[in-house]
Amino acid sequence: MKKFGWTVWGIVGLVFAPIGIIFLPIGLSAGNSGPLRVTGDPALFRYTFTGVGMLFLLLGSGFLFTDLRRRHRLRRAYLGGNCVDARIISVREIPNVRVNGRNPFIIECSYTDTYGEEHRYQSRYLYSLPREDLAGRTVPVYIDRMNESTGFVDVDSIL
Repeated sequence: MKKFGWTVWGIVGLVFAPIGIIFLPIGLSAGNSGPLRVTGDPALFRYTFTGVGMLFLLLGSGFLFTDLRRRHRLRRAYLGGNCVDARIISVREIPNVRVNGRNPFIIECSYTDTYGEEHRYQSRYLYSLPREDLAGRTVPVYIDRMNESTGFVDVDSIL
């Protein structure tokens, strides 16, 4: 099975949405004649927890939806897209991301379609250093038939 990878926004969504799901019912049930009793102003407690819960739930759901949609598009491109051979332009290190004390790498590639337009794609994060001789070689890229800006770079075939 191919790896389509989570982005930072998907992971943030996976954290924020459950926090919102926890805070929202607490805020909605506060102040009612239920098992949760609040000392002080119950309206302030209710509005704060409900507002924070809604904010976290909406942001988390939005981030999660965006990343799940991206993963769905990559999967759709891989399963039913056009396969083209793209030329590898570079292998870059991502300096602002660290996993286990190391920075991941991405492979950038491009291909020119029949109309002469150049399209650029990048791979998922690679957590081991790719070979040095990759620049100039070709890699299969599966391009979504509905949206040419979505392409899945099949780095597993060259590594």
